[in-house]
Amino acid sequence: QATQSWAWNPFETKTAYQELELSSAEWRQVDVKAGWAADANTTLLIEASNKLPGPLACHGAVVSLNNGTEVKKSFSPYLYIPPGATRQAGVNGVKKGQMKGFALSCNCWKKAGDARCVDPKKPG
Repeated sequence: QATQSWAWNPFETKTAYQELELSSAEWRQVDVKAGWAADANTTLLIEASNKLPGPLACHGAVVSLNNGTEVKKSFSPYLYIPPGATRQAGVNGVKKGQMKGFALSCNCWKKAGDARCVDPKKPG
């Protein structure tokens, strides 16, 4: 008598979805703005609007300053941005007028072998 193996293993770490970096075409579908609140000129506010079909997980931001230094901020927990939504995050220690540029680090979920961002919670 042959023994059948289990089809589902709760200890299996592989999934049909992978969290991957955004391509340049995908970044064009994310509106990112930065600025300061009127009452807080040392906290840079970064706003991201997700126009992709799947959610984003933003891990952090890097702000380059005019004096050549960088301010790095990790988001813990990650900044989760559902499709069609806008979220904000703050980076402390960036004084108004000192910023040269900034970059946001975000990933999305893609099915193995597929190049499109998808929502892993939705079937199909």
